[in-house]
Amino acid sequence: MRRAPALLLLPLLASLSAVATGTPTTPPAVPTPAQAEQLQRGETTYVLACAICHGDRLEGVSAPELGGAAFRALYRTLPPRALHDLIRDTMPYDRRGTLSAQEVLDVTAYLLRENDLPRPEGALGAETLDHVPPTP
Repeated sequence: MRRAPALLLLPLLASLSAVATGTPTTPPAVPTPAQAEQLQRGETTYVLACAICHGDRLEGVSAPELGGAAFRALYRTLPPRALHDLIRDTMPYDRRGTLSAQEVLDVTAYLLRENDLPRPEGALGAETLDHVPPTP
C-alpha cells in the first residue's frame, strides 16, 4: 500500500513546518511495539472504513475533517474516551456499530497520534480511555 510511507512522513513534515513558522515542537515519541501494532491496525481500519468520507489525509470529503487546528483544540484537553465513544456510537455513518471494540480503540489511537494529541503510555485500551491529558 503506497499510503503508509506518506503517513510515516507526517510527523517529520509537522516538525519542519513548526521550525519554519518558529513554533516550538517536541519530537514524536517512539511507539512501543504494542503501540506500533495498534497504530498500524488503526491506520488500516481507517483506510478501509473511514477514509472514503473523512479523506486519506483526514481532510474531510463528505464528512468533517479529522485533523487540523479545530479538531486538535477540541480533543486536546479531553480524555481519549470522548473520541472513542463518538466513533463507537456513530461510525461508520452508514454502518453504525459494525466496527469491533478493538477496531474502535485502534482508530482512536491512530487519530490521536496523527493529530499529535496526548495519549496514555502503551497501547490504548479500555482501562486507559479516561486518561486525562496534562493541561497545555
